[in-house]
Amino acid sequence: MGPSTILSKEEENILEIWIKEMLDKHIPVTKDQLLDSVQRIIIDKNQETLFSDNRPGNKWYTSFLKRHPTITKRVAQNLCTTRDNVTQEDIEKWFSEVESDLKDRGLIEIVKHPERVFNTDESAFFLNPKPEHVLARKGDKNSSSGDDKENLTVLITGNAAGELAPILVVFNYARIPSLISENFPDDWAIGRSESGRMCSGTFYEYMTNVFNPWLIKKNIEKPITFFLDGHKSHLTLHLSNFCSDNGIEVIALNLNSTHILQPMDLAVFRPLKSFWRESVKNWKTQHLGQVLKKQHFNNSCRENFC
Repeated sequence: MGPSTILSKEEENILEIWIKEMLDKHIPVTKDQLLDSVQRIIIDKNQETLFSDNRPGNKWYTSFLKRHPTITKRVAQNLCTTRDNVTQEDIEKWFSEVESDLKDRGLIEIVKHPERVFNTDESAFFLNPKPEHVLARKGDKNSSSGDDKENLTVLITGNAAGELAPILVVFNYARIPSLISENFPDDWAIGRSESGRMCSGTFYEYMTNVFNPWLIKKNIEKPITFFLDGHKSHLTLHLSNFCSDNGIEVIALNLNSTHILQPMDLAVFRPLKSFWRESVKNWKTQHLGQVLKKQHFNNSCRENFC
């Protein structure tokens, strides 16, 4: 009874299978990732809908879950709590599961070649980082110039051989101002999103238009392993299919121990953030009274990133 569904039964079944496959890989699909996937299907079909920007809303989402009772909503566990409870046995179990999976699929040889083992992660870089303690007159309030919430999202991808793929910087512009694009490093990539944060569309464009062409240009043998944080993977059905078709084996780090296992976070972002704060401080010293803006980001941080 009622009107026909926007997607065919076969298309919805493909989505259900994909959701379950992602769960098996410890990469849970979020509501937004599902809706982004449906939006892409509709656009690819050039199908007319009543959805805003061809993206379904809560009503469609609720109906989809009713039509697929084997899938249910779950509230994500508090990471602070689960991280506190992670044990050595949990981490060893994850390593064992990954090794067994790679062996079963005949991919274990990949890990013997560091240039084929990749990791990616993203982090926010604030244009006005919280300053260190400073000296002031007793009773005076300390203040600094600039919006302390203004930031840019940076995605860094590299392999175990120490080679970095093009760095992606995400801006919250519909169109990138020429002041930024004209001075942007040639070997970096520009991403766009409404919020300025990484989203599934931006990540898809990076993987398809930047990262995979880079692999081909560098003549890196495929398949490769691609380790990422399952909680912020930004994977959609289309990106999952693209990775599968192009020899990119996505593997989620243990959900509760990325603070221990995430190489980019521990070996790259942590020291980089320290250099970034020092770089901002030096920039402000050289440009007294001025506020660091997005167009300054390239020149002020390139030395640290490279």
